Amino acid sequence: MTPDELVHSLVALFPDFAEFWESPDNASREDDGTFTVCGAFSEFSEFFCENYEELPPLKLQALGWMLAECMADPDSDLEEATATCFLENVAAERFHADFERFLIGRPLEFYAQWGEEL
Repeated sequence: MTPDELVHSLVALFPDFAEFWESPDNASREDDGTFTVCGAFSEFSEFFCENYEELPPLKLQALGWMLAECMADPDSDLEEATATCFLENVAAERFHADFERFLIGRPLEFYAQWGEEL
């Protein structure tokens, strides 16, 4: 999945993320508009934390499936970015236990280890 495809997928699930992504405050985009998968996930993690309580459960479930797809290839750049630039960013947040129920497979395994430290 390319960085553009990732942002497109996230906006398809969470349309309000589009405005957040296009904000001039987006530090994840370079001056020429380029960005990485990690940058896209990092920016999405900020949106996610700010809006978690308003996000529909069906969309959170779909995100869980998408994260599982992103982590399907162990040791890939996409898998690493999913874990370290999104899941790790949101793991210590107030909604940890609630969000955990939407995760499956490798994302759940990674995320659950953070719950042991809380």
